[in-house]
Order: sequence, then C-alpha cells, then structure tokens
Amino acid sequence: MFKNILKLFALFTVYNVVADAKVSLDYTNDGVLRKDGECNINFINFGINNDIIDLKIKKENNSNGSFNLLIGDLKNANAYLNNKSTGYTFNDNEIKNYVKVSQNGNAIKDIEATAAPHGRFSLLIKNLKSCEGLSIKETFKTDVLINSYLYYSNVKPNGINHAYDIVEFGPSSNNVPYDTLKWNMNTGLDSAREKCGIYIDYHEFDYTGGAHWKWYLSTDNINNKKCDNPAFYAAVKDSYANYEVMEELFGDHYNGYVIKREGSGIGHMDGILVDQKYLIEIYQNGCDEQNKDQVICTISSNKKLTYKEFTQEFVKNCPSIIEDPKEEVIWSVDENGITAKYDSYSFNITNYNRGALPKNENESVSYKEFKAANSSGIARFNVCTKCGDGTYIGEKCKCVSCPENCTKCLDGKTCTECATGSELIDGSCKKIITTTTTTTTTTTTITTTITKVPTTTIVEETETVDNVTEKEEPTESEIVDDEEETSDANDSDLEEEEVTDEPTEVKEDEEDNDDIEETTEIKNKPKPITKVVIVKKPKTIKKCLIKKN
Repeated sequence: MFKNILKLFALFTVYNVVADAKVSLDYTNDGVLRKDGECNINFINFGINNDIIDLKIKKENNSNGSFNLLIGDLKNANAYLNNKSTGYTFNDNEIKNYVKVSQNGNAIKDIEATAAPHGRFSLLIKNLKSCEGLSIKETFKTDVLINSYLYYSNVKPNGINHAYDIVEFGPSSNNVPYDTLKWNMNTGLDSAREKCGIYIDYHEFDYTGGAHWKWYLSTDNINNKKCDNPAFYAAVKDSYANYEVMEELFGDHYNGYVIKREGSGIGHMDGILVDQKYLIEIYQNGCDEQNKDQVICTISSNKKLTYKEFTQEFVKNCPSIIEDPKEEVIWSVDENGITAKYDSYSFNITNYNRGALPKNENESVSYKEFKAANSSGIARFNVCTKCGDGTYIGEKCKCVSCPENCTKCLDGKTCTECATGSELIDGSCKKIITTTTTTTTTTTTITTTITKVPTTTIVEETETVDNVTEKEEPTESEIVDDEEETSDANDSDLEEEEVTDEPTEVKEDEEDNDDIEETTEIKNKPKPITKVVIVKKPKTIKKCLIKKN
C-alpha cells in the first residue's frame, strides 16, 4: 500500500489539473455527468454530489498529440462488499477488472488502477484524443448479501438513510432476519437509475464488519423521476436471486423501502406491509439447523382475526407446518393455547412475546398496536410439533419420514427402534438375513459283472465315481509242497482231499466266490478314489498219486 501511495503521489506531481472552474453535475439515465468546461466525464456507480464533484482529474500530454488522463479519489465499493466470513475476498490488483471505461460506446482497455488508502483508488486512462463521450463505470464482483426485515409500525419513516434501533424491526427484534437474500448490484443499480432516476449514495468508509463503504439506496436519494416506494421496490426487486422465502412469508404485501450497507458485515433491507395492518409471526422451537428466532410463516390481515379465522388462515399461510391442507383436522382451544390434531401428527400453538391467542372460540387474537401507525399491530406465537411413529421433526419443524426400516428415530440418520425383520446396529436398522446351508452327499455305486468261461474269468466293471484310479496287481504265488506239482493257488484256497486211485478234479462252482477277491479303496472328497482290484484266475489242479511198490 505504501508503494502505491508513492506511485500515486508521483503521478499527480507530473500531471496538470484539468480545470479549477466550477463543476456541475447532470443526473441522467446513463449516470452522473461531471462537467468542468474542459473534460466532461460520465460516472456510473461512484456516488452523487461531492463524491463526483471532488474527484481529482489531471491530464498529461503525449508527444504524439494524445494525452493520458489521471482520475483520483474514486471509491472502491468492492472493498469488503461482503464480510470475509462469508468467503468473500477482494485484492487491490483486482480493481482494474471491475472498472469499465468506454468512449462513444467503444471499450478502452489501456488503463491502470492504483489502490489508495481508505477504500479509494486512482485510474489512469492512456492515449486519449479527447474527453468526448467518455464514460467510467464501476461494476461489482459478486452479489451483495442482504438481510430482510420489517418495520413493525408499518409506515415508511421520514429520514430513511440512517441507522435505526433493531427493536423496532422484525422478526424477533433481535437482528435475526426473515431471510438472507442475494442482490445483484450491477443490475439492481442500473434498474433503479433507469426506472426511477435513483443513484447510490455513499457515506463514510467504515472499519467495523470489515473495512467497507456505508451506502444507501432509497427514495430519499436523488430521485429524478419521483418514484414512490412501491415503484422503487418494483425496480430493484427483480435483482434478488432468491426471493422465494419472502414470497412465502408475505406474498405481494412486502415492500422494501431501503437497501443499505451500514456497520455490520452484511447489508440489509427494511420494508413495510402494503394494504395490510395486522401481522402474526409464527415461530418454532429450534429444529434441525433452524434458529428458534427464525419466523417460519406469517399471517397478515386488515383486521383482527377471530379464533375461527385464525385457524383457517393458519392452514393457508403455514404450508411448512401443515403437511396436507385438505386433511381433516380437529382444532381445540383453551387458556393454554390452540391445538391441532391430525392422524399422524399434532401441534400446539402458544403465546410468544407479543399479543395473545384467544382463550375460547368466541374471542379474537390480541395484537400489540402502534398508535402512531394508524392502528397497525403485531402478534407472535410459537408452535410445537409432535410427530407420530415413523417420522421425526426435520427442517422448519415439519414431520419427515424416518430412514428405511425405522419405526422410531431421532433424525434422518439415527434410528431408535426397528421394524420386524431388522435389527438396530449403530443407529441404523439393518435387515436380518437368514442363511440356509445345503449339504450334498455323493454316493458311489460299483457294479461288477462276472462272465465265466471254462478256464478264464472276465471281469467287467461299471461305476459312477469321478476321479477313480484303477490298477491291477500281480497275484501272490505260493509253492505247493508236493513232489510232483506246484500250484499258484493259496493253501487256504484248497480243501484237503482224500487220496484215491482216480485223479482228483477241483470243481469250479465251489471255488467261484473264494477265488475272486476284490479290494476297493474310496477316499472321501475332495481326494481322488483309488481302487485296487486283484483278480485270481480259477485253475484246475490235477494231482497224480503214484503208489510205490
């Protein structure tokens, strides 16, 4: 910043003052035309009166016949346009990006901007041939944040452009707005100037809530076309990017009479109700992220409401509380307040801190009235909603369905009871999954077919087993202790025979089952099954016994 000050001082020492003649101003649809007899320049969004008259304007001639124009003490309205707590930032090197210079409709890009103390800057425009048709406009980096309020006396005050005590404004008289709006200053200031001849009025540079300019826009500013308040508000209202909440609260009855930025970190708008004298504000016990001092709906009227009228208007004007306006409801009233019962929920309405509810069906709502405001009045009531099973109190205290499988819950993420078939795990209802185990048993069947021939046994096997390995092993041999003959058969396979003169013959039928041995080894899965089949061929054994003489 110190380097910028030295640079600015050096520039002004080499430049000549354009003129010391008396300066005059013309307020037009295009801006504020500053006329000094030598270099007339149109300024847009830089203020009014002395904001423009006191500008320091100097020029330096160039060798090619052109000149450079230096303009000092311009207001940098982008400085803390919004408090930095909102995420807004603006650096001195950005100033040039938001200053638009043109001559006879053609943009001039050869410019430099240098920051100066206390929210000011200087602008250098290079290589001009003349000042004819020269226009300089300040634009804004982003939408300005605006808190909306209502002046309870419901009459536009005299002397708008100054601070007022917050207790005179709603809602709650505690600086909690009806809503925070975004207002496009670029289009909003253009519309106010073109439709009403109203120009932004800068006051002092303030260091509270971020170093910024205090400014006002109202019918108390220069108002060339003498717009009344409804016309002024119609001109600036369309530049609000998010006006839905205000429409829901007040419909077309709200009229803002001033948009301003004072000492706080955020700008605000004050307004009154048009064609309505009485206002009821409905609050709720803080639910979810909602402030308990935040108005959720209003009921405006030209007269004091009876008990029956109040219940009817409540259903019409408070959709954030009433789930279905056509659903049948049972109303009741006593000295403790008014109760509404629906099938799945209910709510109680009680007095808050202004006015009073009727105590029976024959009474009317009582209002706090403002005598100086032609019998206008305000009443405030509180609503407490009780939700049925399967729902919880959500945003704006409206009953919202619990998460899936919850029968009771604290909020949209925390269940306390679960439906049948679910279990509560860490605040969530998880379905119980039943697992069925199926055991499969495999049976192996081996079928053996034996075909006999006189001297040969043929074995054919069919089996339904996967991965069976078969091998044949040689038959074990034994020596028959006989002088004349050796047999391959085991001793246990032969019966002791009687010695006769006739040769002895072994019958095949008697030895079929004994001579065939089968060994099968089947191993349980998943190991392969190995089968060993030992086949012994039946033999006919002949023995000859010779008697010795």
